Amino acid sequence: MRRWMHSAATLVVGLSLLACGGGSGGGTTADAGPIADTVTPPMDTSTPPAPDTTTPPAPDTTTPPAPDTTTPPPGPPPAQVDPNCIDGKYIEALPPYTADISAAVNSYSPNNYMGFLDSVLASRYPIGQYLVSTALETSKQGNCIDYFLSKKATAKDIIGQMSVFVHECGHFADIAAGVFSFSGMEAAYLITPEKKLMCTQGSGTINNGPTFARSLIKNDEYNDMRPPCAGFGGGQNCDFYANVYLDGNPNDSNFEGGDQGFGSVMEEATQYVNSLATGLAFQDFVGGAVSERDGILTFLWYIQRYLRMARLQYPEVYPIITNDCWREVILTVWGRAWLYLEATEDIGKLGISDDAIMALVMRPELLEEIQRVRDLEGCQ
Repeated sequence: MRRWMHSAATLVVGLSLLACGGGSGGGTTADAGPIADTVTPPMDTSTPPAPDTTTPPAPDTTTPPAPDTTTPPPGPPPAQVDPNCIDGKYIEALPPYTADISAAVNSYSPNNYMGFLDSVLASRYPIGQYLVSTALETSKQGNCIDYFLSKKATAKDIIGQMSVFVHECGHFADIAAGVFSFSGMEAAYLITPEKKLMCTQGSGTINNGPTFARSLIKNDEYNDMRPPCAGFGGGQNCDFYANVYLDGNPNDSNFEGGDQGFGSVMEEATQYVNSLATGLAFQDFVGGAVSERDGILTFLWYIQRYLRMARLQYPEVYPIITNDCWREVILTVWGRAWLYLEATEDIGKLGISDDAIMALVMRPELLEEIQRVRDLEGCQ
């Protein structure tokens, strides 16, 4: 699904007609008067041609074809990534989702669920294994697996929760890697074992940071295009992530998740890429449809909307979240997201309403918000 704009040139040929003319000239002599014509002209004895008795062709009475009034096919869609910028240059080895884990599955024991989880992640999604092991080794918040574990009777029970484990352990690992200081929190984003990004000033005002609460994007013109669902369950054409991530009122005295600022939007987007990557890695264990694609597309939409609101309504915030550090975070997560969206495009069971959310992300004016970040980065 990585597409770039193409242009077509139309060749028009003009035909010029050349009109040619000629003339004759001659000299004159003195008029000597008429001369008698004494020459007998030859007699024409040839047979005149027979009259043309062939039947002329019948006039063409067929109905001419109707003009083509169909709508021409649309032009190429706007670019999702720029091959000359951070997002388009991002490279990551996709999970080896065909790796054979049957031996581990067949020998599974609930008493060794942690060993099993580590083994199959190492085989199918090594980045996920890195995030889980890092969280278990460094987090002071406890065991991220046990915290979210609901059942472990079978190997399929564990694999069925793998996306949640990788996502939540990714949070634990990032929090542990962040740095707290008197000048504020330096947020960390562990992308791969080789790539860690860290930026300051991403906290919301609730945490004494400079960025506005993420829940405020519900006040923009795009909220009604996919409004929050009426409750924590799903619904038709509604955003069931909004009730979890865009909740609360930043102006009251109660802390809610939606009170957090821009850094938290990028943190959730980072982990939803990992959720989709995990779904790709263990796709053969997915039964019914799951919302892995929906999650990351929703957060790409939130990133676009947050950037737009900051630029138009919070001009003091926009230069902060588009500085050189945050630009790298934005474009890295954006490029990585599209890498996995492309890889899972034809795996229908990894999405539920992903087509509808994709249409929102692909709105030209929202894609323009990402292009503005590229322009600030100096991408040509």
